[in-house]
Amino acid sequence: MNPRGTRQGHSRRESGADRREWERMRAHLRVKTFWGVPLRLFLAAIMLGLALPWVDRAFALVFRPYPDLNSESVASILGIIAGAMMTLSGLVFAALSAAMSFGVTSLSVRIVPVFQEDTVLRWGMGMFVGTFVYALLIALSIATGEDNYKPWAATVGAVLATVGCGVMFIAIVVRVCQHLNPAVLLRRLAADGYRGMQVASPSFHADAATVASRHLPDGHAVRRSVTGKHGDALLAVNTPRLLDFETEWDMRIELVPKLGSPVPYDGVVFRTSAPTTPDQDGRLLDAVAFGDVYSPANGPFGALRSMVDIALKALSPAVNDPTRAVQALDQIEDILIRLAPRVAAEQERLADHPGASVLRSWSRSWDDYIAAATDEIRQFGWRSVQIQRRLRALYAELIEQCPPEQHPPLEERIAALGRGVDQWWNDPLDRRLSRGTDPQGLGTVHDDAATPGS
Repeated sequence: MNPRGTRQGHSRRESGADRREWERMRAHLRVKTFWGVPLRLFLAAIMLGLALPWVDRAFALVFRPYPDLNSESVASILGIIAGAMMTLSGLVFAALSAAMSFGVTSLSVRIVPVFQEDTVLRWGMGMFVGTFVYALLIALSIATGEDNYKPWAATVGAVLATVGCGVMFIAIVVRVCQHLNPAVLLRRLAADGYRGMQVASPSFHADAATVASRHLPDGHAVRRSVTGKHGDALLAVNTPRLLDFETEWDMRIELVPKLGSPVPYDGVVFRTSAPTTPDQDGRLLDAVAFGDVYSPANGPFGALRSMVDIALKALSPAVNDPTRAVQALDQIEDILIRLAPRVAAEQERLADHPGASVLRSWSRSWDDYIAAATDEIRQFGWRSVQIQRRLRALYAELIEQCPPEQHPPLEERIAALGRGVDQWWNDPLDRRLSRGTDPQGLGTVHDDAATPGS
């Protein structure tokens, strides 16, 4: 073997660009929290608060832009800024807690990650806390400095930071209002889900059929050795890297869990045809990525499930807001229309490997997406004519835009709605209205025609 451990003449499947893309994708799948950005801004403010007084003292020897600057007045202003920023941070935190509590109660628990991952909210909280500690350190440097110390550069920095905090406060208020607006929130979830489609590069699963055909029931087990801080669901597999390991280590590797399924602590991730070292186990586990399968940022499935949860909350007897459920169906329809050609292309690739049954479990079928996106709304929305009409319009639109091979699950659900008309409604008017197709669900003269097949 050569120093890299690969066989002579073997060309590695994973390139340097693939490795960088893999690390970028794994970083994207990690759950973002309020801890990272505010802490970095806090530390940056400490460094500035310690460095700028030295700059002021150095420039004071050769440059005095404001010779009449009153240090005591500046110290008072900085003290006011520090106190105001700390008070503002507490108020913003209390407002965010109240907003999340209201969102969980009236919308869905899925709104919490939206607040948690929002860039404006994280940077806003970091700027408030950072400005507080910066102003406090500059005021302290004045109190402990000599009488002729003139903190002009540090004061300019404090003024600019305060102005930035004012702008950021307005941005936070606007963003919280947007998150509590169901229509805007649903559009945000749909946009996150669509962007999530671009995260996983197809090259990572290019040789999935080869890995999926492995079956080593008596092989050496490689278990997950760390807890899932960012989620336990298997979301991506770097198959070129696994095949490189097979050649490098002269063994066969079987991936045990299905893509999208959770893997608990100490759960089996791989089986290998030969024993592995702890270093090899770590390298194998680095070839898979875990995360939260229900996060909208990780793909369309998470976005669909988040919107379904909001719709089901709206259809509950405690809330009883079918119009909000219709708004959710609007965005669900948009995601499914965008998703349909990608699923069709993926199914064509799967057809080239009819024997690789495990490969099919690595990607959800069109039936899976339709079931996950609409079945629960269809089941819980039987009391609402508005929901039934909107669902019929959704299925009809998908039939019009999707290829014929994707029509059967849609036609099957239209038929189910048709069978439920006589079961759910006794009045002839309600039966006629529930058979209609209406994108708004409200019912108009032009939209009363029944969906074909109903």
